[in-house]
Amino acid sequence: MAKQHLYLLSFGLLLLSACKKDEVAEVDLGYGYFPTKVGTWVEYEVDSLWLDDPSNVRDSVHYLLREQIMDEYTDLEGRLCQRIHRFVKDAEGNWVVRDVWTSTTSTIAAEKTEEDERRLKLSFPVNNGRTWDINVFNTVNDLSVAYRNEGEPWSANGLNYENTVLVKNIVPANVIVKRNFEERYADGVGMVSKYWEETNTQFTIDGQLSIVGWRLDMVAIAYGISD
Repeated sequence: MAKQHLYLLSFGLLLLSACKKDEVAEVDLGYGYFPTKVGTWVEYEVDSLWLDDPSNVRDSVHYLLREQIMDEYTDLEGRLCQRIHRFVKDAEGNWVVRDVWTSTTSTIAAEKTEEDERRLKLSFPVNNGRTWDINVFNTVNDLSVAYRNEGEPWSANGLNYENTVLVKNIVPANVIVKRNFEERYADGVGMVSKYWEETNTQFTIDGQLSIVGWRLDMVAIAYGISD
């Protein structure tokens, strides 16, 4: 009888250990917010505005943009990377490659090289309040951000996303320099919206406001995976 009790106790401990391992395995660190599968694509509607009051320049442009992971390769550091083609739709309705970006992920971070600037886009695990500097790998001024609204649903342009997270800058604007940065990611899709505004406001000799800056607004209109 004692051996039977010992066997039952051991079996129970094994079950408990297995349950704990399963619980650990099921922890979601947020990797799904940054897909890496070849063929993954997202199309955006983009509005861009720039102004330069001293030069009397104010202009804007509206266009469609498609980002697609085309293939994989191993970089000089031995890391698996993705090559991303960014297409714009021309007047005839054809997608034309505008530039090529790259991305790579690890257990703790998702990186993207944009216009030759290496940026730390996401920091894992994805948790509300987690902070980091997007520009930690380049020489551009710091851009400190934090996660907000992790796991919340979001909708735009007729598309519904069950789980999203917002990456938002945490340094407040002042009277002269304004920087608003937001990127929203959807689980299994990637970035589904982006708003980036940077302006520098000065007063002229006659007391008038003089603004130099730009604004970029992107919202996803379609997504999928190509063969």
